[in-house]
Amino acid sequence: MGYRTVVVGYDGSSNAERAVDAAADQVGPDGRVHVVTAVHPVSTAEIVDHLRQLPEEFRDVYAPDAAARARQQVALLRLQGRGVDCEGHVVGDDPATAIIDVAEREGADLVVVGSRGLGGVRRFLRGSVSSRVAVHAPMSVLVVHDPGDRKAERVG
Repeated sequence: MGYRTVVVGYDGSSNAERAVDAAADQVGPDGRVHVVTAVHPVSTAEIVDHLRQLPEEFRDVYAPDAAARARQQVALLRLQGRGVDCEGHVVGDDPATAIIDVAEREGADLVVVGSRGLGGVRRFLRGSVSSRVAVHAPMSVLVVHDPGDRKAERVG
């Protein structure tokens, strides 16, 4: 028995790879994993600037989120390779908000996120996606830690 709907945050990092594996382990045989990749929202001015720099013949195929979609494809292929039904969501928002919004929209039973193991000062200054998701998500959250990061944090 596993979860029916699992949402996992993915940014291409090794911690996110571990989170994808954990999501695959948690989803039931009839379940689905939703992979969420957040992108910085692109302004109209940025799009116009990018289009100006492209040769004319490529302007109709410009996709500001192409890099994020390509990065996310790695996670989707990883899940498919394990026989897991999955779907990708590239969302123009901050990562914690994007993950929670998709989880609520899809009726997720579980959210899985990786932890980067930030030290106390960096966590305070930058905030932690995993902490924000754990505090604000209205469903269960699994935070996947890298044992190497925690050891390094204790030593340093």
